[in-house]
Amino acid sequence: MIAAISGSTGFIGRHLVRSLLRDGQRLRLLVRSHSRVEELPDSPLLEVVRTDLFDLSSLKEALAGCRQLYHLAAYARNWSPDRELFLKVNVVGFRNIMEAALVTGLQRLVLVSSSVVSGPSDSEPVTEDRRREHIPFFTDYEASKALAEQLIPGYLERGLEIITARPTRVYGPGLMSEANSVTRLIKTYLRYRVCPLLNQGLETGNYVYVEDVVCGLKLLMARGQSGQAYFLGDENISLAGFYDRLEQVSGRRAWRLRIPTSLALAVARIEAWKARNFGLYPLITEGWVRTFLQNWPVNCDKARQQLGYRPRGLTEGLRLTCEWLGYRTVDKVA
Repeated sequence: MIAAISGSTGFIGRHLVRSLLRDGQRLRLLVRSHSRVEELPDSPLLEVVRTDLFDLSSLKEALAGCRQLYHLAAYARNWSPDRELFLKVNVVGFRNIMEAALVTGLQRLVLVSSSVVSGPSDSEPVTEDRRREHIPFFTDYEASKALAEQLIPGYLERGLEIITARPTRVYGPGLMSEANSVTRLIKTYLRYRVCPLLNQGLETGNYVYVEDVVCGLKLLMARGQSGQAYFLGDENISLAGFYDRLEQVSGRRAWRLRIPTSLALAVARIEAWKARNFGLYPLITEGWVRTFLQNWPVNCDKARQQLGYRPRGLTEGLRLTCEWLGYRTVDKVA
């Protein structure tokens, strides 16, 4: 049986490819014409097919003979000179790949969405069935991911099995892209001994090691219930608490750079002006700032209980990440 993967050259995608190959899984990677594939593993189990999310005929050819699909391809950046690109890739591209899946007889599709579609919470950690009513989207990325999920019921009715993964803030070894921004923060902490804190870092997020997300995706494909969504996260902790844990694991102290909200928003607006007028990619955006001023705790019990999902914990994930970055860690952390 052949499993297809879109987005295989991204941060999570590369880990998923290596993990499935270790399992002996035959893979067909759907990549764009200009994607670099030199760093992909060399394996007789792996086939690379050039295709385009906006070319339905090429998608049909690429998925012919496949029975499973992991759909990771997305526009997952903080900004685009063309705001419509979020909708084009994350919504229209997903719809096209589901259309192609129906025609080719593909049986199961795991969509990699995001935990942000469920919205923030100032009280209890949110569960997968929480509806985001009366809570505005802070970024075009959030809105596009939510719209993509709204397409799913229509394709379930047409016979396609779809399971939705909602990873939280993913970190760990691998491609240092925007999708791996948490590892960038870890690297900055270790190398420059500085950690930026917006609003003193009081807001809660959920952090998960990349290999745990990969294990979760494979569990979703094997055991996930069609039509259901599952959070793939680990520990809920404030950003200040995250840095406290990193200090314990690495044995290195860093300067806490406390950034006032008003300053962050002012810088974001200046960056937006530069982006509009000169096409310069912004260092931060207003949506990004407002996102990090919210609490984003999630409850992962559904994946734990139904799938046997067992993330390794933040302490162990940070230890592995620090060592990958070339830094020694403390042998034992209380």
